[in-house]
Amino acid sequence: MLKVRHLEIFRAVVKAGSVSAAARLLYVSQPAVTKTLRMLEEDIGLTLFLRVKGRLVCTPEAEAILPEIERLFGSVQSIAQTAREIQEGQRGSIRVSTVSMLATTIVARAVGKFRETHPQVEFDIRALPTRHVVEYVNNNQADFGILDVAAPSGTLEVEEFCRAELCCVMRAEHPLAARKTVTPRLLDHETLATFGEDTLTGWRLREAFRAQGRVFTSAFVSNSTPVLCALVREANAVALVNPFSLMSRSFPDLIARRFSPAVPVEPRFLFAPGRPRSVIVNQFVLQLKETAAEFVMG
Repeated sequence: MLKVRHLEIFRAVVKAGSVSAAARLLYVSQPAVTKTLRMLEEDIGLTLFLRVKGRLVCTPEAEAILPEIERLFGSVQSIAQTAREIQEGQRGSIRVSTVSMLATTIVARAVGKFRETHPQVEFDIRALPTRHVVEYVNNNQADFGILDVAAPSGTLEVEEFCRAELCCVMRAEHPLAARKTVTPRLLDHETLATFGEDTLTGWRLREAFRAQGRVFTSAFVSNSTPVLCALVREANAVALVNPFSLMSRSFPDLIARRFSPAVPVEPRFLFAPGRPRSVIVNQFVLQLKETAAEFVMG
């Protein structure tokens, strides 16, 4: 069987022009180079060098196989370079499964920032229903998932992503836009749009109203933040939504105000237990956290 080391020594002799020069180049002895050339000739059944007037000269057979050897070492160098880039987090692919609202906002923004310093990294972002987000991680179709609700499966490792609060969204000309903070009392006679009580966020919101002694009545219920924001624009509703929806700038004409008492929004990372994470995945997770922190703080 051919050995790459033997081919490397043959290539060095051709480039250096002599056994002694090749030995110095490779930091080995001349007898070791001579022995290796003899073994290579036996392995491939060809004479590779002849001595002509005291000089080592390549045979036509050696010249014929040299281009193939150069291609081989070009591939080896390419593999080594790729391995270095992967090790340094400069090359690779990242697969993320998440819900549409997070995919089009915080994930998209983090991808844009990450690609500024990692232009060779490829992404596969899947916007899916909650249960499919979990399935993708379980089935190794995604490196990790992100959910803004409680994960419906105990088979995954759950890690904190970030903490934010539900916000109140309205038209710019709405009277509540003049306030810094909106409370349940101020929403008594408003046309409300928000998440259903069957969601964790929707349930927490209704509990916040009950704690304030207010009756929560919504005219519009949806599981989609973009739909809720569209209802603000088209039906003059006041929406209580996930704050990350505002990152997409899809609704620049709408105004967001703080809602009190605070209703937490706590997206989580989902990882398959026991599955190693690549360097590039760990780096992107950090980028996601930084992007979220900048948004929440700003």
